[in-house]
Amino acid sequence: MFNSALNFDKYITKTIKQNLPSIVGIFALKPIEKPISDITVIKIKNEYFEKIGNSSGFIVDRSGLVATNYHPISNRKLVYKIFWNEVFYDCALFHYDDVNDIAILKLQTTNKKPLPTLKLGDATKISLGETVVAIGNVLDEFQKTVSKGIISGLSRYVKTDSSYKGTLEYKGLIQTDAAINPGNSGGPLINLKGEVIGITTLAVSGVENIGLAIPINPIKKIIRDLKSFGAVKHVSLGVRYIIVDETAKRTYNLPVDFGAFIIYGSSQSGVMEGSLAQKYGIKEGDIILEINNNRIDHKHPINEFLKDICLGDSIKLKILRDQKEIVVKVNFN
Repeated sequence: MFNSALNFDKYITKTIKQNLPSIVGIFALKPIEKPISDITVIKIKNEYFEKIGNSSGFIVDRSGLVATNYHPISNRKLVYKIFWNEVFYDCALFHYDDVNDIAILKLQTTNKKPLPTLKLGDATKISLGETVVAIGNVLDEFQKTVSKGIISGLSRYVKTDSSYKGTLEYKGLIQTDAAINPGNSGGPLINLKGEVIGITTLAVSGVENIGLAIPINPIKKIIRDLKSFGAVKHVSLGVRYIIVDETAKRTYNLPVDFGAFIIYGSSQSGVMEGSLAQKYGIKEGDIILEINNNRIDHKHPINEFLKDICLGDSIKLKILRDQKEIVVKVNFN
């Protein structure tokens, strides 16, 4: 793709330039009656606000839908404004997922002109060592700050304290050495095709150059569902299961130490009545080993694979039944 280091730099510059117009700042504000000397005060029209915090976001739909993290906008006692093109705009919380720390805001503008958007990529196709760019609004003073790095890890799992949900578990994160600074949260992680592959979310403290981003695929599903149905549709197989590990293997005398074991012999059926699992012949006692060639375990339960699935999509299940492996294709129609 690149004949020289100069061409490589030009390609990065082009990628940054074409994406900058879609980056926004998000300010967490507290209304006050008059300015106070020892706090950061922002005046918007004829109103005064104390600045509590700031984060980043990016426009994903021409109507003004903005993708970001949920944790910086989770305090319902505060007012949130989007800062774009040197202007503060009102916004509405259009959708949020507090489990996966993602949110969609609606930038409210009377401008009828379509807004610039970022192209959303596919985080399942990224590779270690791939060059990426992070863009965000650092400390609110350094708008649209750019940092460059590589993808340095895949499918990371971390736990962290959150202000709204106690301990928050992140699964399947993208690790990068691109600088992730305060205020970057919610900004895009972009590949050299100009596609967003992740939402920059947090930096690991105590070490250098470890930033983490949520894969973009759940956002793609949310936008698609909002456009098609006006709401986000969650799919389900309709099974009750336990994750198989060494303990479960010994307890239930199972032949494997991974997968989802469909429960049986309890007061509740392992396969729900009228569910897709029942329709496609999944039975109690089955062990679902893989979904789309990805192994199921504690860090990768069934719900983790289904969160990106839209109505109309299909998945492939590898199932262990009576010591034999079978493959079942399930369509979420």
